[in-house]
Amino acid sequence: MWSLGVISLFIISSIYAKENCPLYGLGYPKPTNLLIQPGIQQAAKSLDSVFAQYIDNSNKTGSDQFSYSVEVFSADADEPLWSHYWTATNLKTLNSTGVKKVDGDTVYRLGSVTKIFTILTFLAEVGDTMWNEPITKYIPEIKAMVTGADTSHSISKPDWDSITIGSLATQMSGLVRDCNAEIPPCGNRPVCNRTQFFEGLSKLPPSFSPFVTPAYSDIGYTLLGYALQQMTGKYFGTIVQDRVIKPLGLNHTFYTTPTDSVGIIPGGRYQTNWAFNMGNESPTGNMYTSASDLSRLGRAILRSTLLSPSMTRRWLKPVTFSSDPRSGVGAPWGVRQLPFSKDSPYQFATTFNKAGSLGKYSALLAVIPDFDIGFSILAAGDVPPSLPMDIADTLSNTYLPTMVNTARIQANALYGGTYNNSNPSVNSSLSVVVDSRTPGLSLSSWISNGTNLLWYSVAMSQNITKDYWNKVRPSVRLYPTGLWDATSDGGKRVAFKAVFEDLSLPNVSKPFTTDCSTWVSVAGIMYGSKPLDQFIFNINAAGNVTSVENAALRNKLEKVV
Repeated sequence: MWSLGVISLFIISSIYAKENCPLYGLGYPKPTNLLIQPGIQQAAKSLDSVFAQYIDNSNKTGSDQFSYSVEVFSADADEPLWSHYWTATNLKTLNSTGVKKVDGDTVYRLGSVTKIFTILTFLAEVGDTMWNEPITKYIPEIKAMVTGADTSHSISKPDWDSITIGSLATQMSGLVRDCNAEIPPCGNRPVCNRTQFFEGLSKLPPSFSPFVTPAYSDIGYTLLGYALQQMTGKYFGTIVQDRVIKPLGLNHTFYTTPTDSVGIIPGGRYQTNWAFNMGNESPTGNMYTSASDLSRLGRAILRSTLLSPSMTRRWLKPVTFSSDPRSGVGAPWGVRQLPFSKDSPYQFATTFNKAGSLGKYSALLAVIPDFDIGFSILAAGDVPPSLPMDIADTLSNTYLPTMVNTARIQANALYGGTYNNSNPSVNSSLSVVVDSRTPGLSLSSWISNGTNLLWYSVAMSQNITKDYWNKVRPSVRLYPTGLWDATSDGGKRVAFKAVFEDLSLPNVSKPFTTDCSTWVSVAGIMYGSKPLDQFIFNINAAGNVTSVENAALRNKLEKVV
Protein backbone atom coordinates (compact mmCIF):
# COMPACT_ATOMS: atom_id res chain seq x y z
CA MET A 1 0.00 0.00 0.00
CA TRP A 2 1.51 3.35 -0.99
CA SER A 3 1.56 6.06 1.64
CA LEU A 4 0.01 9.46 0.99
CA GLY A 5 3.53 10.95 1.06
CA VAL A 6 4.76 8.64 -1.67
CA ILE A 7 1.69 9.35 -3.83
CA SER A 8 2.13 13.11 -3.34
CA LEU A 9 5.78 12.88 -4.26
CA PHE A 10 4.89 10.99 -7.44
CA ILE A 11 2.31 13.60 -8.42
CA ILE A 12 4.61 16.54 -7.70
CA SER A 13 7.49 15.02 -9.66
CA SER A 14 5.28 14.40 -12.67
CA ILE A 15 3.32 17.61 -13.19
CA TYR A 16 6.15 19.78 -14.45
CA ALA A 17 7.12 19.68 -18.12
CA LYS A 18 10.46 18.21 -19.01
CA GLU A 19 13.36 20.61 -19.42
CA ASN A 20 15.94 20.31 -22.18
CA CYS A 21 18.92 18.25 -21.07
CA PRO A 22 22.07 19.52 -22.83
CA LEU A 23 25.24 17.52 -23.24
CA TYR A 24 27.61 18.31 -20.39
CA GLY A 25 29.81 21.34 -20.97
CA LEU A 26 28.57 21.94 -24.52
CA GLY A 27 25.81 24.53 -24.27
CA TYR A 28 27.00 27.03 -26.88
CA PRO A 29 29.91 27.67 -29.22
CA LYS A 30 32.43 29.69 -27.25
CA PRO A 31 32.06 33.42 -27.92
CA THR A 32 34.96 35.29 -29.53
CA ASN A 33 36.24 38.86 -29.96
CA LEU A 34 35.15 39.49 -26.40
CA LEU A 35 36.90 42.83 -25.89
CA ILE A 36 34.67 44.53 -28.46
CA GLN A 37 31.38 42.95 -27.39
CA PRO A 38 28.94 45.52 -25.90
CA GLY A 39 27.85 43.17 -23.13
CA ILE A 40 31.44 42.53 -22.03
CA GLN A 41 32.23 46.24 -22.10
CA GLN A 42 29.14 47.03 -20.04
CA ALA A 43 30.07 44.36 -17.50
CA ALA A 44 33.46 46.03 -17.03
CA LYS A 45 31.86 49.44 -16.46
CA SER A 46 29.43 48.05 -13.90
CA LEU A 47 32.25 46.33 -12.00
CA ASP A 48 34.23 49.58 -11.83
CA SER A 49 31.30 51.12 -10.00
CA VAL A 50 30.60 48.12 -7.77
CA PHE A 51 34.19 47.71 -6.57
CA ALA A 52 34.62 51.43 -5.92
CA GLN A 53 31.41 51.62 -3.92
CA TYR A 54 31.35 48.35 -2.03
CA ILE A 55 35.04 47.63 -1.42
CA ASP A 56 37.44 50.50 -2.06
CA ASN A 57 35.43 53.36 -0.58
CA SER A 58 33.32 51.42 1.89
CA ASN A 59 33.81 51.97 5.61
CA LYS A 60 32.75 48.36 6.25
CA THR A 61 35.53 46.45 4.49
CA GLY A 62 38.62 47.96 6.12
CA SER A 63 40.03 48.64 2.67
CA ASP A 64 42.54 51.07 4.13
CA GLN A 65 44.28 48.00 5.57
CA PHE A 66 44.64 45.82 2.48
CA SER A 67 45.68 45.98 -1.18
CA TYR A 68 44.47 43.80 -4.01
CA SER A 69 44.82 43.13 -7.74
CA VAL A 70 42.06 41.50 -9.79
CA GLU A 71 41.88 40.55 -13.45
CA VAL A 72 39.26 38.82 -15.59
CA PHE A 73 40.98 37.06 -18.49
CA SER A 74 40.01 34.99 -21.50
CA ALA A 75 41.71 32.63 -23.92
CA ASP A 76 40.31 34.85 -26.66
CA ALA A 77 42.65 37.81 -26.02
CA ASP A 78 45.97 38.56 -24.35
CA GLU A 79 44.55 41.65 -22.65
CA PRO A 80 42.29 41.31 -19.61
CA LEU A 81 38.56 41.73 -20.07
CA TRP A 82 38.59 43.76 -16.88
CA SER A 83 41.15 44.68 -14.25
CA HIS A 84 41.11 46.52 -10.96
CA TYR A 85 43.90 47.41 -8.56
CA TRP A 86 43.65 48.93 -5.10
CA THR A 87 46.42 50.10 -2.77
CA ALA A 88 45.85 50.22 0.98
CA THR A 89 45.90 53.80 2.23
CA ASN A 90 47.86 52.70 5.31
CA LEU A 91 50.71 51.27 3.22
CA LYS A 92 52.69 54.51 3.42
CA THR A 93 52.69 54.29 7.23
CA LEU A 94 54.09 50.75 7.39
CA ASN A 95 57.66 51.52 6.34
CA SER A 96 57.29 48.85 3.66
CA THR A 97 60.28 47.81 1.56
CA GLY A 98 57.94 46.82 -1.28
CA VAL A 99 55.99 48.75 -3.90
CA LYS A 100 54.11 51.90 -2.95
CA LYS A 101 51.27 51.35 -5.42
CA VAL A 102 49.93 48.05 -6.73
CA ASP A 103 49.13 47.22 -10.35
CA GLY A 104 48.93 44.16 -12.58
CA ASP A 105 52.66 43.45 -12.25
CA THR A 106 52.83 43.73 -8.45
CA VAL A 107 54.02 40.47 -6.91
CA TYR A 108 52.08 38.72 -4.11
CA ARG A 109 52.53 35.41 -2.32
CA LEU A 110 50.34 32.59 -3.57
CA GLY A 111 50.14 30.13 -0.71
CA SER A 112 48.38 26.99 -1.92
CA VAL A 113 47.68 28.41 -5.39
CA THR A 114 51.28 27.21 -5.86
CA LYS A 115 49.76 23.74 -6.21
CA ILE A 116 48.47 24.66 -9.70
CA PHE A 117 52.06 25.39 -10.76
CA THR A 118 53.14 22.10 -9.18
CA ILE A 119 50.63 20.01 -11.12
CA LEU A 120 51.20 21.89 -14.39
CA THR A 121 54.96 21.42 -13.97
CA PHE A 122 54.47 17.71 -13.31
CA LEU A 123 52.23 17.25 -16.36
CA ALA A 124 54.45 19.33 -18.64
CA GLU A 125 57.56 17.41 -17.59
CA VAL A 126 56.42 13.77 -17.42
CA GLY A 127 52.71 13.69 -18.29
CA ASP A 128 50.02 11.74 -16.46
CA THR A 129 50.76 8.17 -17.53
CA MET A 130 52.08 7.30 -14.06
CA TRP A 131 49.02 8.74 -12.30
CA ASN A 132 48.05 5.27 -11.01
CA GLU A 133 51.52 4.21 -9.95
CA PRO A 134 52.29 3.93 -6.20
CA ILE A 135 54.36 6.63 -4.56
CA THR A 136 56.57 3.87 -3.12
CA LYS A 137 58.00 3.41 -6.62
CA TYR A 138 59.56 6.86 -6.59
CA ILE A 139 60.46 7.76 -3.00
CA PRO A 140 62.86 5.35 -1.25
CA GLU A 141 62.14 6.74 2.22
CA ILE A 142 58.47 5.80 1.82
CA LYS A 143 59.35 2.42 0.35
CA ALA A 144 61.34 1.79 3.52
CA MET A 145 58.24 2.49 5.63
CA VAL A 146 56.41 -0.47 4.07
CA THR A 147 56.79 -3.40 6.47
CA GLY A 148 54.83 -6.03 4.61
CA ALA A 149 52.03 -6.01 7.14
CA ASP A 150 48.46 -5.39 5.98
CA THR A 151 47.85 -1.66 6.41
CA SER A 152 44.74 -1.40 4.23
CA HIS A 153 42.66 -0.65 7.32
CA SER A 154 45.36 0.40 9.78
CA ILE A 155 44.63 3.22 12.21
CA SER A 156 48.32 3.99 12.74
CA LYS A 157 50.02 3.36 9.36
CA PRO A 158 49.12 4.71 5.91
CA ASP A 159 48.58 2.13 3.18
CA TRP A 160 51.58 3.39 1.23
CA ASP A 161 51.43 0.77 -1.53
CA SER A 162 47.91 1.96 -2.40
CA ILE A 163 48.73 5.68 -2.34
CA THR A 164 49.31 6.68 -5.95
CA ILE A 165 50.73 9.75 -7.66
CA GLY A 166 47.20 10.66 -8.73
CA SER A 167 45.77 10.25 -5.24
CA LEU A 168 48.31 12.75 -3.92
CA ALA A 169 47.47 15.24 -6.68
CA THR A 170 43.70 14.96 -6.12
CA GLN A 171 43.64 14.92 -2.30
CA MET A 172 42.48 11.30 -2.24
CA SER A 173 45.53 9.82 -0.51
CA GLY A 174 44.00 9.80 2.97
CA LEU A 175 47.12 11.44 4.43
CA VAL A 176 46.90 14.05 7.17
CA ARG A 177 47.21 17.72 6.31
CA ASP A 178 50.68 18.69 7.59
CA CYS A 179 53.68 17.32 9.44
CA ASN A 180 53.84 17.50 13.21
CA ALA A 181 55.39 20.77 14.35
CA GLU A 182 57.00 19.22 17.44
CA ILE A 183 58.32 15.77 16.53
CA PRO A 184 60.73 16.36 14.87
CA PRO A 185 61.09 20.04 15.92
CA CYS A 186 60.10 21.44 12.54
CA GLY A 187 57.07 21.71 10.31
CA ASN A 188 56.39 25.43 10.62
CA ARG A 189 59.53 27.35 11.59
CA PRO A 190 62.09 26.14 10.95
CA VAL A 191 60.88 24.06 8.05
CA CYS A 192 61.94 20.44 7.87
CA ASN A 193 64.81 19.25 5.75
CA ARG A 194 64.29 16.02 3.83
CA THR A 195 65.51 13.73 6.59
CA GLN A 196 63.40 15.44 9.23
CA PHE A 197 60.36 15.48 6.97
CA PHE A 198 60.35 11.73 6.42
CA GLU A 199 61.19 11.07 10.07
CA GLY A 200 58.09 13.03 11.02
CA LEU A 201 56.01 11.43 8.26
CA SER A 202 56.84 7.95 9.54
CA LYS A 203 55.11 8.79 12.82
CA LEU A 204 51.88 10.12 11.33
CA PRO A 205 48.66 8.09 11.13
CA PRO A 206 46.35 8.28 8.13
CA SER A 207 43.06 10.13 8.15
CA PHE A 208 41.51 7.55 5.81
CA SER A 209 42.45 4.74 3.49
CA PRO A 210 43.27 5.97 -0.03
CA PHE A 211 40.32 6.84 -2.29
CA VAL A 212 37.70 6.91 0.48
CA THR A 213 36.97 10.64 0.55
CA PRO A 214 38.82 13.85 -0.32
CA ALA A 215 40.88 15.19 2.58
CA TYR A 216 43.18 18.16 2.06
CA SER A 217 46.87 17.37 2.50
CA ASP A 218 49.87 19.64 1.99
CA ILE A 219 52.06 16.61 2.63
CA GLY A 220 50.82 15.09 -0.61
CA TYR A 221 52.22 17.95 -2.67
CA THR A 222 55.56 17.81 -0.91
CA LEU A 223 55.70 14.15 -1.92
CA LEU A 224 54.80 15.03 -5.52
CA GLY A 225 57.79 17.37 -5.61
CA TYR A 226 60.11 14.68 -4.28
CA ALA A 227 58.68 12.14 -6.74
CA LEU A 228 59.24 14.40 -9.76
CA GLN A 229 62.81 15.05 -8.64
CA GLN A 230 63.36 11.28 -8.42
CA MET A 231 61.86 10.73 -11.89
CA THR A 232 63.96 13.42 -13.56
CA GLY A 233 67.08 13.79 -11.45
CA LYS A 234 66.48 17.55 -11.42
CA TYR A 235 65.69 20.05 -8.68
CA PHE A 236 61.96 20.78 -8.59
CA GLY A 237 62.42 24.56 -8.68
CA THR A 238 64.51 24.23 -11.84
CA ILE A 239 61.78 22.19 -13.52
CA VAL A 240 59.16 24.83 -12.63
CA GLN A 241 61.40 27.49 -14.13
CA ASP A 242 62.15 25.55 -17.31
CA ARG A 243 58.71 24.06 -17.93
CA VAL A 244 56.34 26.83 -16.85
CA ILE A 245 57.86 30.18 -15.93
CA LYS A 246 60.21 30.62 -18.90
CA PRO A 247 57.98 29.19 -21.67
CA LEU A 248 55.04 31.37 -20.62
CA GLY A 249 57.15 34.51 -20.13
CA LEU A 250 56.08 34.89 -16.51
CA ASN A 251 58.51 37.67 -15.67
CA HIS A 252 56.82 38.43 -12.35
CA THR A 253 56.63 34.86 -11.07
CA PHE A 254 59.13 33.33 -8.65
CA TYR A 255 59.70 29.95 -7.00
CA THR A 256 61.66 31.55 -4.16
CA THR A 257 61.62 34.99 -2.57
CA PRO A 258 62.26 37.78 -5.13
CA THR A 259 63.67 41.21 -4.40
CA ASP A 260 61.41 43.27 -2.14
CA SER A 261 61.03 46.06 -4.68
CA VAL A 262 58.71 44.01 -6.95
CA GLY A 263 56.22 43.00 -4.29
CA ILE A 264 53.52 44.32 -2.02
CA ILE A 265 54.78 43.91 1.57
CA PRO A 266 52.16 45.16 4.06
CA GLY A 267 54.56 45.40 7.01
CA GLY A 268 57.81 43.69 7.92
CA ARG A 269 59.11 41.23 5.37
CA TYR A 270 59.24 38.42 7.95
CA GLN A 271 56.16 39.35 9.96
CA THR A 272 54.03 39.29 6.79
CA ASN A 273 55.63 36.00 5.62
CA TRP A 274 56.94 37.71 2.49
CA ALA A 275 60.40 36.29 3.18
CA PHE A 276 59.31 32.93 4.65
CA ASN A 277 60.94 30.10 2.66
CA MET A 278 59.18 26.74 2.80
CA GLY A 279 62.29 24.87 1.70
CA ASN A 280 61.65 21.27 0.63
CA GLU A 281 57.93 21.83 1.15
CA SER A 282 57.85 24.60 -1.48
CA PRO A 283 55.72 22.62 -4.00
CA THR A 284 52.78 23.00 -1.64
CA GLY A 285 52.77 26.78 -1.21
CA ASN A 286 55.97 28.78 -1.65
CA MET A 287 55.51 30.67 -4.92
CA TYR A 288 55.03 34.34 -5.79
CA THR A 289 53.31 35.94 -8.78
CA SER A 290 51.41 38.97 -10.06
CA ALA A 291 47.80 39.24 -11.24
CA SER A 292 48.96 39.67 -14.84
CA ASP A 293 51.16 36.56 -14.67
CA LEU A 294 48.43 34.55 -12.95
CA SER A 295 46.13 35.56 -15.80
CA ARG A 296 48.78 34.43 -18.30
CA LEU A 297 48.93 31.10 -16.51
CA GLY A 298 45.14 30.75 -16.67
CA ARG A 299 45.15 31.67 -20.35
CA ALA A 300 47.84 29.08 -21.03
CA ILE A 301 45.80 26.40 -19.29
CA LEU A 302 42.70 27.23 -21.33
CA ARG A 303 44.73 27.38 -24.56
CA SER A 304 46.66 24.14 -23.85
CA THR A 305 49.88 26.07 -24.40
CA LEU A 306 52.08 23.66 -22.42
CA LEU A 307 50.02 20.47 -22.57
CA SER A 308 48.27 18.61 -25.33
CA PRO A 309 44.56 19.46 -25.61
CA SER A 310 43.60 15.94 -24.53
CA MET A 311 45.77 16.15 -21.42
CA THR A 312 44.29 19.54 -20.56
CA ARG A 313 40.80 18.08 -20.88
CA ARG A 314 41.74 15.21 -18.57
CA TRP A 315 43.18 17.71 -16.11
CA LEU A 316 40.11 19.95 -16.14
CA LYS A 317 37.76 17.28 -14.83
CA PRO A 318 36.60 16.47 -11.31
CA VAL A 319 38.06 13.29 -9.85
CA THR A 320 35.78 12.87 -6.85
CA PHE A 321 32.59 14.20 -5.34
CA SER A 322 32.38 16.24 -2.17
CA SER A 323 29.56 16.58 0.34
CA ASP A 324 28.18 19.49 -1.68
CA PRO A 325 26.34 18.01 -4.69
CA ARG A 326 27.40 21.01 -6.79
CA SER A 327 31.09 20.59 -5.91
CA GLY A 328 33.92 18.20 -6.63
CA VAL A 329 37.69 17.93 -6.33
CA GLY A 330 40.37 17.75 -8.99
CA ALA A 331 44.15 18.15 -9.18
CA PRO A 332 44.42 20.46 -7.27
CA TRP A 333 41.13 22.06 -8.24
CA GLY A 334 38.09 22.79 -6.25
CA VAL A 335 35.33 22.20 -8.80
CA ARG A 336 31.97 23.96 -8.72
CA GLN A 337 28.92 23.96 -10.94
CA LEU A 338 27.69 27.53 -11.39
CA PRO A 339 24.05 27.69 -12.55
CA PHE A 340 23.37 30.36 -15.15
CA SER A 341 19.66 29.75 -15.63
CA LYS A 342 16.78 29.90 -13.19
CA ASP A 343 14.67 27.98 -15.69
CA SER A 344 16.57 24.70 -15.55
CA PRO A 345 18.90 22.85 -13.15
CA TYR A 346 20.73 21.44 -16.17
CA GLN A 347 22.19 24.73 -17.38
CA PHE A 348 25.44 25.50 -15.60
CA ALA A 349 29.11 26.20 -16.17
CA THR A 350 31.87 24.31 -14.37
CA THR A 351 34.65 26.30 -12.74
CA PHE A 352 38.02 24.92 -11.68
CA ASN A 353 39.55 27.03 -8.95
CA LYS A 354 42.23 27.04 -6.28
CA ALA A 355 42.50 29.38 -3.32
CA GLY A 356 45.49 29.95 -1.09
CA SER A 357 46.70 32.02 1.83
CA LEU A 358 49.97 32.53 3.65
CA GLY A 359 50.61 35.11 6.34
CA LYS A 360 49.25 38.45 5.14
CA TYR A 361 48.52 37.14 1.63
CA SER A 362 45.49 35.60 -0.08
CA ALA A 363 45.10 34.36 -3.65
CA LEU A 364 42.62 32.67 -5.97
CA LEU A 365 42.72 31.47 -9.56
CA ALA A 366 39.57 30.26 -11.34
CA VAL A 367 39.23 28.99 -14.90
CA ILE A 368 35.89 28.31 -16.62
CA PRO A 369 36.62 26.20 -19.73
CA ASP A 370 32.96 26.24 -20.83
CA PHE A 371 33.51 29.88 -21.84
CA ASP A 372 37.34 30.03 -21.84
CA ILE A 373 37.45 32.77 -19.20
CA GLY A 374 38.85 33.03 -15.69
CA PHE A 375 39.70 35.25 -12.73
CA SER A 376 42.97 36.02 -10.95
CA ILE A 377 42.59 37.53 -7.48
CA LEU A 378 45.48 38.54 -5.21
CA ALA A 379 45.33 40.40 -1.89
CA ALA A 380 47.76 41.50 0.83
CA GLY A 381 47.37 43.05 4.27
CA ASP A 382 44.59 42.66 6.82
CA VAL A 383 42.40 40.95 4.27
CA PRO A 384 38.85 39.97 5.31
CA PRO A 385 38.83 36.14 5.20
CA SER A 386 35.91 36.06 2.77
CA LEU A 387 37.23 38.75 0.38
CA PRO A 388 38.72 36.55 -2.39
CA MET A 389 35.60 34.38 -2.56
CA ASP A 390 33.32 37.42 -2.35
CA ILE A 391 35.17 38.93 -5.30
CA ALA A 392 34.95 35.66 -7.23
CA ASP A 393 31.20 35.50 -6.51
CA THR A 394 30.75 39.03 -7.83
CA LEU A 395 32.75 38.31 -10.97
CA SER A 396 30.86 35.09 -11.57
CA ASN A 397 27.45 36.72 -11.10
CA THR A 398 28.48 39.44 -13.54
CA TYR A 399 30.27 37.50 -16.26
CA LEU A 400 28.37 34.21 -16.49
CA PRO A 401 25.07 35.78 -17.63
CA THR A 402 27.04 38.12 -19.89
CA MET A 403 28.98 35.27 -21.49
CA VAL A 404 25.82 33.22 -21.98
CA ASN A 405 24.06 36.13 -23.65
CA THR A 406 27.10 36.93 -25.81
CA ALA A 407 27.36 33.28 -26.86
CA ARG A 408 23.68 33.25 -27.81
CA ILE A 409 23.94 36.45 -29.84
CA GLN A 410 27.00 35.25 -31.74
CA ALA A 411 25.60 31.75 -32.32
CA ASN A 412 22.37 33.15 -33.70
CA ALA A 413 24.21 35.60 -35.96
CA LEU A 414 26.46 32.87 -37.37
CA TYR A 415 24.26 29.76 -37.49
CA GLY A 416 20.70 31.06 -37.22
CA GLY A 417 18.57 31.10 -40.36
CA THR A 418 16.88 28.94 -42.97
CA TYR A 419 18.66 26.30 -45.05
CA ASN A 420 17.17 24.86 -48.26
CA ASN A 421 18.12 22.29 -50.86
CA SER A 422 19.58 24.05 -53.90
CA ASN A 423 17.18 22.06 -56.10
CA PRO A 424 13.74 23.68 -55.61
CA SER A 425 12.01 20.44 -56.62
CA VAL A 426 13.42 18.70 -53.53
CA ASN A 427 11.41 19.46 -50.39
CA SER A 428 14.27 19.51 -47.89
CA SER A 429 14.98 22.34 -45.46
CA LEU A 430 15.68 23.22 -41.87
CA SER A 431 15.58 26.35 -39.72
CA VAL A 432 17.98 27.16 -36.88
CA VAL A 433 17.15 29.57 -34.06
CA VAL A 434 18.82 30.47 -30.77
CA ASP A 435 16.42 31.48 -28.02
CA SER A 436 17.01 33.18 -24.68
CA ARG A 437 15.83 30.34 -22.45
CA THR A 438 17.27 27.04 -23.62
CA PRO A 439 20.82 26.03 -24.58
CA GLY A 440 22.23 25.11 -27.95
CA LEU A 441 20.94 25.74 -31.47
CA SER A 442 17.29 24.81 -31.87
CA LEU A 443 15.84 23.31 -35.04
CA SER A 444 12.45 24.98 -35.36
CA SER A 445 11.76 22.92 -38.49
CA TRP A 446 13.46 20.02 -40.26
CA ILE A 447 12.08 18.48 -43.45
CA SER A 448 13.84 15.90 -45.62
CA ASN A 449 12.26 14.88 -48.92
CA GLY A 450 8.89 15.98 -47.61
CA THR A 451 9.18 14.08 -44.31
CA ASN A 452 8.93 15.98 -41.04
CA LEU A 453 12.12 14.76 -39.38
CA LEU A 454 11.60 16.98 -36.37
CA TRP A 455 8.95 14.48 -35.25
CA TYR A 456 10.41 11.33 -36.78
CA SER A 457 13.89 11.80 -35.28
CA VAL A 458 12.43 12.19 -31.79
CA ALA A 459 10.05 9.28 -32.31
CA MET A 460 12.88 7.00 -33.46
CA SER A 461 15.26 8.03 -30.67
CA GLN A 462 12.58 7.63 -27.98
CA ASN A 463 10.99 4.47 -29.45
CA ILE A 464 7.62 6.25 -29.58
CA THR A 465 4.74 4.27 -31.03
CA LYS A 466 2.13 5.72 -33.39
CA ASP A 467 -0.63 5.74 -30.77
CA TYR A 468 1.38 8.35 -28.85
CA TRP A 469 2.30 10.35 -31.95
CA ASN A 470 -0.06 13.29 -31.45
CA LYS A 471 1.17 13.88 -27.89
CA VAL A 472 4.83 14.36 -28.82
CA ARG A 473 6.45 17.76 -28.26
CA PRO A 474 9.60 17.28 -30.32
CA SER A 475 12.78 19.16 -29.51
CA VAL A 476 15.95 18.88 -31.56
CA ARG A 477 18.85 20.97 -30.32
CA LEU A 478 22.41 21.09 -31.63
CA TYR A 479 25.46 21.33 -29.37
CA PRO A 480 29.06 22.08 -30.38
CA THR A 481 31.41 19.09 -30.35
CA GLY A 482 34.71 20.94 -30.72
CA LEU A 483 35.40 18.87 -33.85
CA TRP A 484 36.25 20.58 -37.12
CA ASP A 485 38.19 20.10 -40.34
CA ALA A 486 39.96 22.75 -42.40
CA THR A 487 38.96 23.05 -46.06
CA SER A 488 41.16 23.77 -49.06
CA ASP A 489 39.56 27.17 -49.66
CA GLY A 490 40.54 28.49 -46.22
CA GLY A 491 37.24 27.69 -44.56
CA LYS A 492 36.28 24.87 -42.23
CA ARG A 493 33.65 22.26 -41.48
CA VAL A 494 32.29 22.39 -37.92
CA ALA A 495 30.44 19.47 -36.32
CA PHE A 496 27.48 19.69 -33.93
CA LYS A 497 25.63 16.91 -32.10
CA ALA A 498 21.85 16.85 -32.01
CA VAL A 499 19.88 15.81 -28.95
CA PHE A 500 16.42 14.45 -29.69
CA GLU A 501 13.92 14.99 -26.85
CA ASP A 502 10.20 14.69 -26.23
CA LEU A 503 9.25 17.62 -24.00
CA SER A 504 5.74 16.30 -23.43
CA LEU A 505 7.18 13.87 -20.90
CA PRO A 506 7.03 14.81 -17.21
CA ASN A 507 9.92 16.28 -15.30
CA VAL A 508 11.18 13.26 -13.36
CA SER A 509 13.66 13.15 -10.50
CA LYS A 510 13.59 9.91 -8.53
CA PRO A 511 16.24 7.75 -6.86
CA PHE A 512 17.09 5.95 -10.10
CA THR A 513 14.85 7.58 -12.69
CA THR A 514 15.96 10.79 -14.36
CA ASP A 515 14.82 12.91 -17.27
CA CYS A 516 18.38 14.06 -18.05
CA SER A 517 20.57 11.30 -19.46
CA THR A 518 21.08 12.46 -23.03
CA TRP A 519 24.70 11.27 -23.04
CA VAL A 520 23.39 7.70 -23.28
CA SER A 521 21.67 8.31 -26.62
CA VAL A 522 24.53 10.01 -28.51
CA ALA A 523 24.88 8.45 -31.98
CA GLY A 524 21.96 6.18 -31.15
CA ILE A 525 20.57 6.20 -34.72
CA MET A 526 22.98 5.21 -37.49
CA TYR A 527 22.44 4.98 -41.25
CA GLY A 528 25.18 3.76 -43.54
CA SER A 529 27.79 4.12 -40.78
CA LYS A 530 26.83 7.76 -40.23
CA PRO A 531 24.97 9.13 -37.21
CA LEU A 532 21.66 10.92 -37.64
CA ASP A 533 22.59 13.27 -34.81
CA GLN A 534 25.64 14.75 -36.57
CA PHE A 535 25.21 18.08 -38.33
CA ILE A 536 28.14 19.70 -40.13
CA PHE A 537 28.15 23.42 -40.88
CA ASN A 538 30.34 24.67 -43.72
CA ILE A 539 32.02 28.01 -43.00
CA ASN A 540 33.83 29.93 -45.73
CA ALA A 541 37.13 31.78 -45.47
CA ALA A 542 35.30 34.98 -44.55
CA GLY A 543 33.84 33.25 -41.49
CA ASN A 544 30.26 32.96 -42.76
CA VAL A 545 28.14 29.81 -42.69
CA THR A 546 27.21 28.77 -46.23
CA SER A 547 25.50 25.41 -45.74
CA VAL A 548 24.74 22.53 -43.41
CA GLU A 549 24.85 18.77 -43.92
CA ASN A 550 23.32 15.92 -41.96
CA ALA A 551 25.80 13.04 -41.88
CA ALA A 552 23.27 10.21 -42.13
CA LEU A 553 21.04 11.86 -44.75
CA ARG A 554 24.03 12.91 -46.85
CA ASN A 555 22.30 16.02 -48.13
CA LYS A 556 23.57 19.57 -48.20
CA LEU A 557 21.25 22.48 -47.48
CA GLU A 558 22.33 25.96 -48.52
CA LYS A 559 21.85 28.88 -46.15
CA VAL A 560 19.39 31.34 -47.67
CA VAL A 561 18.49 33.65 -44.76
